[in-house]
Amino acid sequence: MLAQRNAGPAAGPALGPALGPAAGPAEEASASHSSGRHRGPSLLTQLTSAGRALVEGLRSDPDQRIVAVLAVLVATLGLAPIALAPSEVVIYSGVATGTPMLYTYTIAIAAAVVVIAIQTRRQLARAFFPWLPFLGWMLLFAVLAWDSSPRTVSGLVHFSLVAIVFAIGVTAERADRRNSVLLWAFAAVAWLQLFAITMAVLGFPLRRIAGQQALDVLGRATGLTSHPGELAKLLFFCGMCTLTLPQKTVRQRWVAWSTLGVVFLGVSLTQSRSVLAAVVSMILILVVLEFVTGRWQKKYFVVIGITGLLGLVSVPWLIKRFTADPEGGDRQHLLQVAFDVIREHPWAGVGPNSYVAIAGASDPLTASGVPVHNVLLLSAAELGVIGALLLWLPFAMTATTAIHSVFRVRTSELAPRVLVSALPGLVLIGMTGWGLMQGPYFLMLALIAGYFYARSRYVRVASGYGRD
Repeated sequence: MLAQRNAGPAAGPALGPALGPAAGPAEEASASHSSGRHRGPSLLTQLTSAGRALVEGLRSDPDQRIVAVLAVLVATLGLAPIALAPSEVVIYSGVATGTPMLYTYTIAIAAAVVVIAIQTRRQLARAFFPWLPFLGWMLLFAVLAWDSSPRTVSGLVHFSLVAIVFAIGVTAERADRRNSVLLWAFAAVAWLQLFAITMAVLGFPLRRIAGQQALDVLGRATGLTSHPGELAKLLFFCGMCTLTLPQKTVRQRWVAWSTLGVVFLGVSLTQSRSVLAAVVSMILILVVLEFVTGRWQKKYFVVIGITGLLGLVSVPWLIKRFTADPEGGDRQHLLQVAFDVIREHPWAGVGPNSYVAIAGASDPLTASGVPVHNVLLLSAAELGVIGALLLWLPFAMTATTAIHSVFRVRTSELAPRVLVSALPGLVLIGMTGWGLMQGPYFLMLALIAGYFYARSRYVRVASGYGRD
């Protein structure tokens, strides 16, 4: 044996083709522990192999390319909605910025449209159908009624991106149906936001808030966002996706439930009353639906327990906030201002992204950057009553499809049931604030709505209701 081992290297090129198999026993002996167990591949080797597999998959599988740009889009919306140009920002409290801006998620949206259009152009075009009435309405009044100021143009771009992102969600769901990458990406966002909250508590904030707003949010978690309300809405979307995660294995179940705990903890730390109520209502409705449809499992005791713990932890700051602000601030005054604006501009509205500028001319509180805290009234004031109805029509269609899938088809698919469970919470958030229409959060709502609509519609088609 020693002679054979010593002769191996001297064999030179003659043994070249057989070198791999012949070296196996020697490598096995050198890599083994004293206990006889063999070391697995190193972490670097595993990452390298995974990277090669990913690159090969992106080259050979169009669906993986769609899924990849979908994950990038979620990351730019949920973690890094960074302005790239222009460098000077016009401070304006509207659904969009005071001037059109290029964001990281703008580039991600463009990349997603290109990648999806190359693969499935017809489906992408069909996904825009629910938005055609609204886009036509905007085009009509952009020509006939609204001004062409940078503020209005920024609003037009914002609402157009909402329609595009909805279509991306609808079309990309087919490619993502097997792996649910969008759901896992939002779950990862929740964990990274918790990491940012933890770093801020330790004195190393990853994002600093300055000025008067820093005093307003003192003691409340903001994560990587600029306001606790923004973080709370983001975590609500993460909660929707977490509840829809596949749970076929023990590891997947642990990830889902631990991520749900992260969402609950983050929402509690933001001290957002409306989102806290929205999360609790979503969980309770989902549990009731599971019980009524005969899908009750013991794991839902864990969900109820986490929800109860969330309520107990949140009681101190709930009492404090309701004591300091029992009437919800100046919401009644803001509602009256919005009704007056709608009465004066019932058809065309004041223009996209123009509510604060126009209504603020006669109301000092609105001029200070506080629009009406109701997305239906805000959209009606900016786009006209019919324009607002057309804006929310695709979302109403999404809700109707999910309700039909749950109560008529009685599907076993989880996505429609989660969406139905989230509807009261979404209505509550929209009726008590205006941030649901603002910036990346409206885009996230559109992306998730389109994705869940496609999954609910797929269930209907598979059950014989309609066609794909």
